[in-house]
Amino acid sequence: MVKVVILYNLLERLQKGEEKDILAEGAIIEEIEAVENAVRSLGHHGIVMAVREEILPIIHWLKEYQPDVVFNLCESVYGNSCWEMNIPALLDLFRIPYTGSSPLTLGLCQDKGKVKDILQSQGIPTPRYKIFEQAIIGPVKGNIFPIIVKPLHEDGSLGISKESVVFDDEMLSKQIQYVIEQYQQPALVEEFIDGRELNVGLMETNGKVGILPISEIDYTEFPEGIPKICGYEAKWVAESPEYQKSKPICPASLEWVMKKKVEHIAIRVFKLFQCRDYARVDIRIDRNGKIFVLEVNPNPDISPQSGMARALHVQGTTYTEFVGNLLERAIQRKDGEIRK
Repeated sequence: MVKVVILYNLLERLQKGEEKDILAEGAIIEEIEAVENAVRSLGHHGIVMAVREEILPIIHWLKEYQPDVVFNLCESVYGNSCWEMNIPALLDLFRIPYTGSSPLTLGLCQDKGKVKDILQSQGIPTPRYKIFEQAIIGPVKGNIFPIIVKPLHEDGSLGISKESVVFDDEMLSKQIQYVIEQYQQPALVEEFIDGRELNVGLMETNGKVGILPISEIDYTEFPEGIPKICGYEAKWVAESPEYQKSKPICPASLEWVMKKKVEHIAIRVFKLFQCRDYARVDIRIDRNGKIFVLEVNPNPDISPQSGMARALHVQGTTYTEFVGNLLERAIQRKDGEIRK
């Protein structure tokens, strides 16, 4: 019997952002339950451990329990998303195998600016951008509106709302100040790509990177006057018009050539950032059919309602099979069968 620890982060008090951001934490409970049920269905022994405000108890229990493998669901430490990479780094030091990407990949992809730097260096289209570490007053040279403003280091659409898409210098200045003050980090100011939005899930099996059925966020019925983005409300606030009117379509209806182009770029991005086991690449296609990579998400949300889970279902892969594949790959890495 394989001893599995399901490790996740428990946010006990809000360090930054807004009170409503705590809604995103609710999805982790469903995610834990789904993974735990899958682990037990596989015949393994699983226990759940939460990283709280002290890391020493986790170190103690990991040494005491000595798991064969950790299913890593941690997305932050002490409420700091930039410290997500420290959990797998700790597991590496203990020589405990774990699911998902390495510390380097997680840390790198947590910085949206560095991701875009690397994409640009490799000739992979990504929206034009600037990073602001302090608030601005007055117009910025070279701006072409509309522009979207995001926190540099957050995921799960934290800090992104209808106010994030700005149309003039005054709105831009206000939104940059909001991100810096509310989320205590630089603001990523990015060219807004008006067009189709795709989520491309990827999964490694049998030594190859495979593409899951591509999902599209359908904004056809989106409320008038609200920018067509998957912001915080659209992702987490079930009673909001944005949530109710943004509909996932899987598989996305893509012409064959466009589908192959999207798949090729997604696999290239997966390998470029040395993602491991599974990941999601977010893409937009503009009105002229040009493909832009927005973000790279190693260890993405795999809760039962997530896009990844939906794509797995469409492909015909059960959740238990998916979890089993991740655990098997992690254990094989310990045994030296998988080199990366």
